[in-house]
Amino acid sequence: MLSNYTKAFAYYIGLGPLFLTLIGLFLPSYQVVFLAECTVALIAALLFININLLTQLNQWFIEKVISISTISCFLTLLLFGMPFASRIVLFSFINLFFNLFFTIIRPNTKNIILLLINFFIGYVNLQPFSSSIFLGITLLILISYLFESLVTHNISFYQDRFVILICSLLISIVIYISQLNTDHYFIVPTALFLTALPILGVLVLSYGLVRSELKVKLTPVLIYLLLFTCIFGQAGLIIAQEVINPWFIIELFILLTAILISFSSNISKNSKISIIIPSYNGADTIVQTLDSVISQTYKNWEIILVDDGSNDNTKEVVGKYLKENPNIPVKYLKEENKDQLNAIKYALPHINGEVVHILHSDDLLASKYVLKQGLFSLLNQRVVGTFINLEEVNEQGKHIRLVKTASFYPTKQTLAKAAVTFGRNPYVDVVFWTKDIFENSVYKNYLTNNMPAWFDNENKEILSISNGIFTSLKYRIFEGNYLNSQDGAVNVLSGELRFFHHLVHEMRIPQFKWQSFVYRVLRKLNCDSLYPVIYIKKKSSLSDLTPKIISLRLDSLENRYIHAIYDFSQNYAPNDNVVVDLEIANIYHGADIRIFNRKLSNGTLEKGYYQIMKIISSGKGIWQVPKQDIRKYEEILEFFTIKDYVEIEEINK
Repeated sequence: MLSNYTKAFAYYIGLGPLFLTLIGLFLPSYQVVFLAECTVALIAALLFININLLTQLNQWFIEKVISISTISCFLTLLLFGMPFASRIVLFSFINLFFNLFFTIIRPNTKNIILLLINFFIGYVNLQPFSSSIFLGITLLILISYLFESLVTHNISFYQDRFVILICSLLISIVIYISQLNTDHYFIVPTALFLTALPILGVLVLSYGLVRSELKVKLTPVLIYLLLFTCIFGQAGLIIAQEVINPWFIIELFILLTAILISFSSNISKNSKISIIIPSYNGADTIVQTLDSVISQTYKNWEIILVDDGSNDNTKEVVGKYLKENPNIPVKYLKEENKDQLNAIKYALPHINGEVVHILHSDDLLASKYVLKQGLFSLLNQRVVGTFINLEEVNEQGKHIRLVKTASFYPTKQTLAKAAVTFGRNPYVDVVFWTKDIFENSVYKNYLTNNMPAWFDNENKEILSISNGIFTSLKYRIFEGNYLNSQDGAVNVLSGELRFFHHLVHEMRIPQFKWQSFVYRVLRKLNCDSLYPVIYIKKKSSLSDLTPKIISLRLDSLENRYIHAIYDFSQNYAPNDNVVVDLEIANIYHGADIRIFNRKLSNGTLEKGYYQIMKIISSGKGIWQVPKQDIRKYEEILEFFTIKDYVEIEEINK
């Protein structure tokens, strides 16, 4: 998540075209303009020096800079017209290149609109050779996409992205044809030659800085990004007769630094991938699942198969399969039935890979390139995980639909949008993770507390996860799916309430009902990226919100666990206190909700929990507990989804 300082820095850099235009408009001579440009460039350099964490200059920082810069160029044309167009020609090249790149990664409405704006700027901005550079940019991105998807299979081929690139190419051709009578091509070789010295200097300086801090390694994708952007960008500047522009040199240095940070990784190209397969009564499908792993073109992997107390013949089926395939690296583990999240946790001590992926025993890897694509996505981006797209199939494996993960941005807006959708996770749970983040943040938030894995509640942060450009999973949809039952709905609701209550404790959303309605409509129209949810940094009342989210999942309050949470929202008294000192041996977490409900329904739940639910229903906002039990009650309150709304005070026992 970008700090407020880094966001302000992004705005300052993105507004560069407008700054330069205003300088040229109000200052009398070229010499004075140059001094003013040096001043704003120096300010940018000083702001850059004061960034606390270099890793804040990530891909989302670049996308924000490019988005602001595109709007800045557009406003410059609208406000000041063509006489000042030469001052934004260079920025339009850089903006178009990165805008196309990010549209491929995150093809949302916002990026497509910005892409159209960039083409509009290119069409009306009739500068020497600019149409040729626009055409070259779109052609290069299209060729790169086709090469990576159809030849190397590092990403998947998607028709929507291909259509976007083809339309972009056609627009570039139209712009090129409209400028064919421009007689400036004789200066192109000179411009490209003069590019070498300033670009090499900036590139060496930027790479030296990042290399010393983060020990990055250049990747092929990074190389063509750097070379094309720098060489043609500076050539465009020379062609536009702005040979020396200190602002551009500083901006170029900052963007190069951000590129080196964003599109590099410490993951090795030969990293082992640990595939965790939790299975409960998966005898009918487990062989197909294992076959989908064995068929992968990438071979450095291991399988950790956790049998979650199956009562079918899963063990025999797996045993026979391993005898027939004695050389495949599979660890078969068996434990008592504790549900899938606990089964995944059971595998953690056995992980040997640097990358971790979860594959359920009734699902399949979508193609033979999935592991290669997952590793490629992590290898070329400085992130802790990469989301995947999935293909829903029926019980017989026939295609239903392709589910593409929403564009992910590690911002407060992502949390606000999750809040107005009542805590429902807008992203798939299937991710390729780096091992360290999986064993720490994912373990605590997803595997233990059953909340979205991309949200680190303990540190109130959003993890840096990329949108992978590939389909990883064939996800089976069963008619009698457990999640569609009343019991399953309670379990899903538990996680949604926990996530939702954490969110609304930190923000209040004015006109929640209407903002939620508008956002959900725009989301169905695939225009949700255009809507900024308005929120205030203030705790929300649960009295209206909690009943609403419960009613979306359940028709009644017969479940006592849910009923206690509902009562708390209605009776909440933040200043009322109660002494809580109970004998409770077993502590439940979000991952244990199915076990808890099973004991609740058959009457085997510890008596202390009935008293806990009674206290929760009273709505007391201050719990006074013995010092040695503080941690225990924090975990209990987290299980009941209301930890943030209850203050724990220490009492001497």
